[in-house]
Amino acid sequence: MIEAVVTLLEPKTTTTITQGRSVQRLVIGWGPEHAGHFHAEMRDPTGAVIYVADYTIDANLLRQTTSSEKGPAIVFFGDSHTFGEGVNDAETLPQAFADLLDRKERILNLGFTGYGPQQFLRELETGLFDPLIGSRPRLFIFLTAAWHAERTACKAYWTPHAPLYALENGRIVFKGACNEGPSLWLREWLQNTASYRLMVEPIRHKLSHDDVDLYIRILLAAVNFAKEKYGVATLIPYLRGWVGNDYLGGTGFSDESIIARLREGGAIVIDASLAEEEAQGALISIKGDGHPAPLANRLRASIIKDYIENRMPGILVAGGH
Repeated sequence: MIEAVVTLLEPKTTTTITQGRSVQRLVIGWGPEHAGHFHAEMRDPTGAVIYVADYTIDANLLRQTTSSEKGPAIVFFGDSHTFGEGVNDAETLPQAFADLLDRKERILNLGFTGYGPQQFLRELETGLFDPLIGSRPRLFIFLTAAWHAERTACKAYWTPHAPLYALENGRIVFKGACNEGPSLWLREWLQNTASYRLMVEPIRHKLSHDDVDLYIRILLAAVNFAKEKYGVATLIPYLRGWVGNDYLGGTGFSDESIIARLREGGAIVIDASLAEEEAQGALISIKGDGHPAPLANRLRASIIKDYIENRMPGILVAGGH
């Protein structure tokens, strides 16, 4: 009876997408099953369209980005904001960045829905995309916000197969997957119940001080690994204020303290929140969904380009940039 009532109360936005867009994958937890074109639609409880988009996955199982095919790469890592959830291929953040550079730089989009710093670090540690990245990339870019702490803590509902890292003797150590064996079976069973999703999951997602600390440490481990292995800096567009005032409540952290820790650890952090633009009425997010609208991706691409040109000479070299 409880399950029946909660099923009726649970929000009913629906997303449909071509089969094979996301399946379980070794190393990174999940990702596209095959190359091809994937059609996605999201609708609200009344059936009204929230977004309609088509995703092209290339032969390397990455979101297609049209740019130069030669030269050292500028590589975007990240989650659905980087991947471009809800927007077409021409409207993603990496594509907007490539377009600002007249497509004369080689730009890669390694982002995918639901990823976090743990995928960023694991991809570097295993060399999963090394044949594409090459031995001398120019720059890594990882867009982030405080919500990634749920993912590195394995609290987000979609992370049972994600890479798991823990702090041991002051070092970040890979420990396998977030859930394996009986704990995986239990989590998947619970996730299939509306009562768990609506009543228990919001409590489970609440962050602690250690969760946020782990998020920062994993991200900095990736930043430092990038320097050591690839000799490349990592630029972090940070979405300050994106999650609301209560999200970090009780953790002892704020957006400002997270940014300070990241900078102290060697990351290059810039504000990509677009708060002023949103306050002036700009359509920053897809209404009814929350992912970046095409305008937000263009604005953030411009922020990133301007920062690199003014503060990181030598990164953009193709075509006289």
